Amino acid sequence: MRRINCLASGIFRTVFFLVLFAPYALGDSFEFLEFVPPNGWLIEQRAEQTSYRRPAGIGAVVLYSSYSSTGMPTDEFAKTWRARVESVMSVSAPQPQVQRDGDFTALIGGRQVNAQGTVTSISLVVFVGRGRALGILAITAGDDAFREAAAFLDSVKIGKGQPTPVSGEIDLEFTPPPGYQQTRSGSTVVLKPVKMDGSTPCIYGISASRPSTGNLENDARAALLEPHPGWRIKDQSFNAMRGVSGGGWKYFWFRTGIESMSNGNYLYVNAMAMAIEAGNGKTSIVWGVGNAAHCMLDDSSFSRLFHSLRPKGWTSDNGSALAREIQGMWRNTQRLGMAQYKFLPGGRYEFGLGTTTVTGIFERTSSSVSDGRYSLAGSRLTLTPDRRDRGASNHFVRVYDHYNSGGWIRVMALTNEGSDNSGDIEYSRIGPP
Repeated sequence: MRRINCLASGIFRTVFFLVLFAPYALGDSFEFLEFVPPNGWLIEQRAEQTSYRRPAGIGAVVLYSSYSSTGMPTDEFAKTWRARVESVMSVSAPQPQVQRDGDFTALIGGRQVNAQGTVTSISLVVFVGRGRALGILAITAGDDAFREAAAFLDSVKIGKGQPTPVSGEIDLEFTPPPGYQQTRSGSTVVLKPVKMDGSTPCIYGISASRPSTGNLENDARAALLEPHPGWRIKDQSFNAMRGVSGGGWKYFWFRTGIESMSNGNYLYVNAMAMAIEAGNGKTSIVWGVGNAAHCMLDDSSFSRLFHSLRPKGWTSDNGSALAREIQGMWRNTQRLGMAQYKFLPGGRYEFGLGTTTVTGIFERTSSSVSDGRYSLAGSRLTLTPDRRDRGASNHFVRVYDHYNSGGWIRVMALTNEGSDNSGDIEYSRIGPP
């Protein structure tokens, strides 16, 4: 297969790119492909792809590193279209043209969409052979950008190079939350609800590890848009969490709204990326996305997923750092009452509960106290009251700094281990540790 004739396929548009695979080759080759780069286009260098972006107007070409292929070539084309195009806009996959040469099959297909009066061309070429599949996505608007991207695609040919093995493996062990099913997309694990409802409002994923920048916040921010090509951050507002897990690894959680144009209308969702200290100079990424009205990405499902995470090869401190963090006084205040914990050195705790009941013009207050012993095993907190008529209770616990409305506050979050639908209850730090 010397060249791939893509002039009739159309071409494509995007500003943000999905990063999922292994390092790229620069210049005029990429794994087993050779080509002539678009003249004057800027090279985008990411950990798992090569992309070329037109300096003026709308024009981009993205080469995604190959992944292990087990299906028919047409199945791989449909899979790649869903991952690279349908995840961004509601554009069904075309029937691809098929060209074959030796060990490889090339599938070519494209669509045109009208976005606010601008005709945008989308082309996808997928090469399948030698147990691998590799996709090239092109998006353009305007005749000049179309011609330049088409010339690039027409120059692509099978070279002497070999498929690049995936270097970024998933370095996190985990358990899917109740009500979620696990699928695989290349080197990414996707966790989708069996039924999207109030208890499972978000989609989560775990991406391959990558070299750390040394700053978890930067790692999380940089990864936010990777699973959402074509989307952009909506505004400057955000929420964040940073802390240490029960296993002793550090993390930074970042959430904000993102937007995209589809068929002339803006779409809005909430997106999250959490960077996790994985050791050996690596960072692991957990991401999430969902409806902006219902998916806050810190629900009970996220809590279950978080407490199941175990970086491969990480030596756990079995909760030593967390045991120091929880010592002190913590308070949850709501309209009808207040609950307060005080954790003391030596494994003792004090608990106080105060409630207010309003009946007509009368207001009644009541309070109770309960002391006992506590123990930690990783992030699993066991509370055993001194009163023998009250049994022990088990919780998952996290301590973190929570950023909201312009400031950081120290928070302890408890999740009842015995309830699948119980979310975190947050307690704010009162006084010094």
